[in-house]
Amino acid sequence: MIRIPPFWELAVMSVSTAPACPGLRRALPAAAAIVDPCPQADYARALARRNTCGIAVTTSRHPPAPNDTASYRHTVVHGGSLGRTARRLRGLRVRAVLAGSARGIPLAERLAAELALPADPATVLRRCDRGEQARVLARANVNVPCTWRTDELTSALAWWRICARPPVLLLPAAVGVPAVPVLCRSSDEIATAWRPMRRTAHLHAGTSHLVLREHLPGRRYTVHSLTHRAPAPGTQPLHTVTDVWAHTHTSDGLLDRVDLLPRHGMLARTLALYTLRVLDVLGVRAGGARCRLLYVPDRGPLLLSAAAAAAPSPADQALKDATGIDRLGDALDTLLPPLAPGPGPAAVPGETRRHVVRVRLHARYGTHLEPARLATLHTLPTVVRLTDSLTPTAPVQPTASGRCPVGEVVLSHPSAPAIEADYQHIRHLEASGLYTAGGPR
Repeated sequence: MIRIPPFWELAVMSVSTAPACPGLRRALPAAAAIVDPCPQADYARALARRNTCGIAVTTSRHPPAPNDTASYRHTVVHGGSLGRTARRLRGLRVRAVLAGSARGIPLAERLAAELALPADPATVLRRCDRGEQARVLARANVNVPCTWRTDELTSALAWWRICARPPVLLLPAAVGVPAVPVLCRSSDEIATAWRPMRRTAHLHAGTSHLVLREHLPGRRYTVHSLTHRAPAPGTQPLHTVTDVWAHTHTSDGLLDRVDLLPRHGMLARTLALYTLRVLDVLGVRAGGARCRLLYVPDRGPLLLSAAAAAAPSPADQALKDATGIDRLGDALDTLLPPLAPGPGPAAVPGETRRHVVRVRLHARYGTHLEPARLATLHTLPTVVRLTDSLTPTAPVQPTASGRCPVGEVVLSHPSAPAIEADYQHIRHLEASGLYTAGGPR
């Protein structure tokens, strides 16, 4: 009988674990720079647990909100001079540079190279640009959707005509730009959506390149992974898929829920094998990564986007309780020397809550959350987290579509039927008046 290992073992079966070194704690970097930190990711606290100072690196183009970098020891504003920013980081004894978001990947790579740290700026576009990812993966015979990257409308329309005028999605080339993809079925629709999308891309990413991608039916998935640096010169980095999430959308295309898939399932294994190949081709060398995939029955998994940065979510604590995965801490372990073992017994990963579901709430604009029904949400037995935006006093901001995401409710429990019962209860609360026309009474 042939034993098929679980997918999280696929990339680490040949790895030998080196004995712990008593001097590792003394070898920790004095400081680590987090480039364009995501407000939802508490890198500063994760670094403080390993006696490492967190330095936030922001840009004058995208200044953070006042509270976004309050927990960091220092904040360095990059004004455009790479040498000047690198000198400031060197003076702060920075020994590691991490991308705190997809938008921070290019600058993080360039700063790491300037500080003589492991980096590959020549291929950085592969790790944060949808068009470049599709190009290099197709050249490596990895199946991807048909994609065209350009900053010229005439080129985009010419490509669309050559492809026999299929329905396509128009979206920014840069991963992490907050823009909703536009489905286009004609040249007029492409031309109409082009300018607004181009402005959004330039505003948030500094590049006007967009991509046209064939529109395919299929279910979407998110795959998170960790990559450890190559153990020796001439060897490859070691990729490990940690968790896979399945997306469910409503009939009008809104994200409804995201479910953590069982580790032992064949679907999770198929998606993991594809992701490991993607990480190799894109040149991910260390740290966390997030891949968005589409599964098409007759074509298999297809990459929609990849970002070589750890991606936090409201379900991170529930994920840790269910699987032992620490999203930020594990990502730091791939980039910094591991912590020396402390006194006391080793922590045992929690296994009491094996099912995790993120339920997305959408409301009509101009509404508030009704306090009594919101209080009911908190009392549901499988609810472990509500995002901070879910308060009676927080107004729902208007959108052009008439509906917008309000927040998330995280469900976690050993029993899948218990989660399903609470999920149905949440949808019933929405239908019976969770959103009200006026403010809280």
